[in-house]
Amino acid sequence: MLKKLTLLSASIQAAIIAGAVGSSVASANEQAEAKKLERVQVTGSRIKRVNLTSPTPVTVIGGVELENQGITNVNDLLAEMPQATVGLSPETTTNYIYASGLNTTDLRGLGSERTLVLVNGRRFVPGTVGDTAVDLNNIPTSMIERVEIATGGAAAVYGADAVAGVVNIITKKSFDGIEVDASTSRPQQSGGEENFFSITGGQELDKLSFIASLNYTESKAYSKLSRDFYRNPVNSFGNPDNASGTDNVPDRIILGRPTALGYYSERGDFFTDNSFSDDAYNKHHFTFDDNGNVRPFDYGIGRIPNPGVGRKASSYYFSEENPGDGIFSHGYREFFQTPLDRIIASAYGTYDFADDHALTFDATWSKTESSTLSDPAFFRHTIRRDNAFLKSDMAKLMDETKDEDGNSLEEVTLRQANADLWGNREYNQEREVFRSSIGAEGVINDDWGYSAYFQFGRIEQDTLWTGEVLTDNLANAIDAVEFNGEIVCADRDAEGNVVGALAGCVPFNPMGATSATQEQMDYIATTATRFAQHDQVVFSATVDGVLYELDAGYVSAAFTAEHRRETAKIRPSENMVKGLIFGNSSLPMDGQIEVDEYSAEVSVPLLADHFLATDLTLEGAYRYMDYSVTGADDAWKIALNWGVTDDLRVRINRSKSVRAPNLGDLFTPNSKTYSSGRADVCRADEIEASGSKYKANVIKNCQAAGLAAGWMPSDEWLSGGSLPGYIQGNQDLNNEVSNDYTIGVIYTPEAIENLDFTVDYWSFEIDGAIEYFGRNSVALCYEASSLDNPFCSNVVRKESGDIDYFLSRPINAAQITKKGMDIESAYRFDALKGEIALKLTATYLIDDNQNSTGRAEDFRNYVGETDSPRWKARTSAMYANDDTTYIVTLNYRHGTVNDNDWTPEDNNYNDISSYTTVDFMYKSFITEDLQLRVGVNNVFDKAPPRNPFVYDDGEYFDLKGRRLTLGAKYTF
Repeated sequence: MLKKLTLLSASIQAAIIAGAVGSSVASANEQAEAKKLERVQVTGSRIKRVNLTSPTPVTVIGGVELENQGITNVNDLLAEMPQATVGLSPETTTNYIYASGLNTTDLRGLGSERTLVLVNGRRFVPGTVGDTAVDLNNIPTSMIERVEIATGGAAAVYGADAVAGVVNIITKKSFDGIEVDASTSRPQQSGGEENFFSITGGQELDKLSFIASLNYTESKAYSKLSRDFYRNPVNSFGNPDNASGTDNVPDRIILGRPTALGYYSERGDFFTDNSFSDDAYNKHHFTFDDNGNVRPFDYGIGRIPNPGVGRKASSYYFSEENPGDGIFSHGYREFFQTPLDRIIASAYGTYDFADDHALTFDATWSKTESSTLSDPAFFRHTIRRDNAFLKSDMAKLMDETKDEDGNSLEEVTLRQANADLWGNREYNQEREVFRSSIGAEGVINDDWGYSAYFQFGRIEQDTLWTGEVLTDNLANAIDAVEFNGEIVCADRDAEGNVVGALAGCVPFNPMGATSATQEQMDYIATTATRFAQHDQVVFSATVDGVLYELDAGYVSAAFTAEHRRETAKIRPSENMVKGLIFGNSSLPMDGQIEVDEYSAEVSVPLLADHFLATDLTLEGAYRYMDYSVTGADDAWKIALNWGVTDDLRVRINRSKSVRAPNLGDLFTPNSKTYSSGRADVCRADEIEASGSKYKANVIKNCQAAGLAAGWMPSDEWLSGGSLPGYIQGNQDLNNEVSNDYTIGVIYTPEAIENLDFTVDYWSFEIDGAIEYFGRNSVALCYEASSLDNPFCSNVVRKESGDIDYFLSRPINAAQITKKGMDIESAYRFDALKGEIALKLTATYLIDDNQNSTGRAEDFRNYVGETDSPRWKARTSAMYANDDTTYIVTLNYRHGTVNDNDWTPEDNNYNDISSYTTVDFMYKSFITEDLQLRVGVNNVFDKAPPRNPFVYDDGEYFDLKGRRLTLGAKYTF
């Protein structure tokens, strides 16, 4: 059997005792006392070393910390770390089609695509097809030994995507026995329950050791209306007292009551005056009674007053007890968390086929299922005057209503959204992942070792949409006329005259409808599917060892060659490819990227046992990458590791990192999207109200595009709903480039045993960052100095000037600069007949400058806004006595504002208070083999801050509320 890494095990045990989150210097004392130091490998380097200190900051989270927090998904713990935030989660994907239920992490808030997640130092298959971010749902909790987070300077060691850093999940490699673990989490308010079960077993034989595990987790959904803070909302509306943009009266104020959209009713509603004026709402808005007869639209207790000068009347009403005829009421069919079921089977084995040589094997299979419930399909039906289902009262109303030319109405627009007609629009997502590798590792001679492996990974992603509608069929069915004594679907000529009946069409009357016949359903309703597959193949080989000896020590090096191939394919159903379904269209996709990479890493000891230099080591790494799409590139780092005294150490790191565009960035074919609202910077009213410094450019460019002075979109466009767009890839993308800096100080005073303190300053400067420019291209196009810019091609107008649709495509145009400081401290001491361990991890954000428009003058600092709090901290205190342990954990988030550029003209709720949650866990061994645990997460039931921007935000705040966790673990 290969020798165990005893030094590393000791250090990790020390970190776990200190609260399961330790720095890379946690075991300095153990190192000094070790009789035989073996070379081990730490995250951030391929070089095995006898010293766990590294020029790259590494935070270690023991697997037991998941247990201590009552957590069954590693992403839930990473989200609480100050260095990270949520990429995607079941709380943030409730409105996502293809990402429903995903769990990804995001170091430094630079994006999940810039965080490289490894498992045992190797890449893992992406969580969604065409992406690079890893879905942490696929990592079995019971197999996690520890998690190591290295931020900055990792691309030269591990390759592209490690711009923000690396999360390296180390799994257990062997186990002797069987362990069964079960737990449950029960929120105080209904919904969001979670159940977990795992069984892990293994055996350690003379030449063979193995471990296998089966994990199952059920996470239930919970609706928005199940939480009291949401039933008592903190929303806002336009301030009716705001007279201008210079009167210091806020544009929006807190309403504090539920709101609902005052049209798109379930039975359908229409205006005989589409101006959306007060008069139109008061006199010309109608719906239908139970018998399908026309009646005035009911606004409950009334609409919100006109929200300010120059605006049209609000389309919202509010009432908890009397909602009227509107739809999309507060929390209507919406969830705070999508349901998620996951099952994972995994195994790892080692076989010593010769002295100091072993074969390794690992495999993971997982299946996750999630679903997202969306609002029902919403439509604007055209009801013509000759419609056969038109009742006499509605016909009379249309005849008596005159337009500006004195003509009767030939048609009206019926707005309708009703889940009972076609069923709920539900997106069901099933993902199946398989990953396996086989490798060899061993010793070449006394100074050199090797490791090599082949790895294959695949994700298959099946999506099913229910409650969908064939839009053309619906329009045909609604255009029902009487022809030859029968009600049929009209076949019209170019002038709109009925010339016959459409074959196979089934007429449908939407006016007052709450149900449809099976025959109508068969013609109008449908489902949609999309199958997607992503394959990842990796060949890698590394040799590492000692080059030669200097006076200060050995020069060590590691050399790696790697080939990786990523392929993706997407196959939508025919009705999606043809764009026949409401709101959903997608084309097939085929994409492939191959990359060959070669890297060298060297560690050169410069000084040892000198005054003010107990040791001084220079480290460097260089990686050459050749991509099949974006071409050749490189990454490098140079670092200094300086032991000033036995108590004090300094580390300095300078590196260049890259991120290559992923398959989705490059090859995504047209897929439909929507953007809410009907803003257009070329509208005369928007130009008149604009205070933008680009106003002159807008006027010039809009006229150069053929839009006359004073141009306004058509009434039909203005009354439309969401603006359609198409997402597509860009094969002209280049790699992003990041310049990274880290300077750290590590203090481990000998006078105070078991105390560690580290401070690290870090900086990222990313040029040519890949950013998706979509609807914002409208403003960027016309605000530029001329129409010759990359954004205008993203805007497609009709001959009338109305925007037909927009394109959303990635461009290397953004720049990002982030700077901050990490602080970590751990202290362990004996007290109260037991041991107390304290741990603090905090991040202070100095700068978060981003330019997401492609214009250098648009750099702005986001520090202090919701996404970028100045301080984030996590602290824990643990008391252990014999077989009993108590853990208290606090998570702190500094107070922020919504917008640093806020003025009193904007709103009266810009400030967002600080946020702290407290968790508690009690663990005790009832017998030698049976452990029980009881915990309470969010002990004080802390709800999100009472602010319209964040009171229902599950990305940064706890929406579940107080919850009890119970667990038991039995080993035999």
